[in-house]
Amino acid sequence: MRVLLTRPEPGAAQTASRLEALGHEVVRMPLYESAVTACVEDLPRAAAIRGLIATSARAFTLFADAGALPEGYARLPVHVVGPATAAAARAAGFYEIFEGAGTAADLTETLACAVLARPETPARAGLAKPWLYLAGAPRTTVIEDAMAVPKAPVRVIQAYQMAEISYPTDIDILALLSPSPDAVVLYSPNAARRFSSLITSKDLGKFVESTRFVCLSLAISMTLPQAWQARALAAEHPDEDSLLASLARLG
Repeated sequence: MRVLLTRPEPGAAQTASRLEALGHEVVRMPLYESAVTACVEDLPRAAAIRGLIATSARAFTLFADAGALPEGYARLPVHVVGPATAAAARAAGFYEIFEGAGTAADLTETLACAVLARPETPARAGLAKPWLYLAGAPRTTVIEDAMAVPKAPVRVIQAYQMAEISYPTDIDILALLSPSPDAVVLYSPNAARRFSSLITSKDLGKFVESTRFVCLSLAISMTLPQAWQARALAAEHPDEDSLLASLARLG
């Protein structure tokens, strides 16, 4: 199939290679690019926090740019959203890594268990060490809202920011949509909204009239225009293996 891949780096090159190995023609149309917005000097001392939280592999680019972890950080527990983020944490030098089931909402369950398993003593309740959330922008408050329930403080560091990649003219997009893709692969609600906006604002809907939309989750598919949702397929689990299995069912 001719597959339009909207995933940004890091990760897009690896996904493109997997798709090509399966025999697909891959057209890359990244909709966002990430930039590191913090440095290791912005981070608190390891002794001042209970552990780290990350919902994207991009969060660990912060440490890659520095070349090493700050002193004591390798011993901290790290709670991540899924296997790709866990791999990035491992590559950065962390080794006590706990994976969620693939979404931020799932991650909050493992976090709640960790908080209950390691409660602060009453004497230190007012001085509880925070969890350090290496967040991106834009973001939701799912993590902070969930952690407020067990009264576990969270300190947020904006580690990276996602910026829109410009496609200023119809010609820029037509070069990618001709011939029409058999499938568009979407990894996030923001990507789904952005792709929809580009196509509808430039009146290019006829180029995706028969295109299927393969989404990493049901929540992503629900952000598509209603007319497209009937042609959307959500992965059974929010991971790339399930996503590619969904794409294979279209063939």
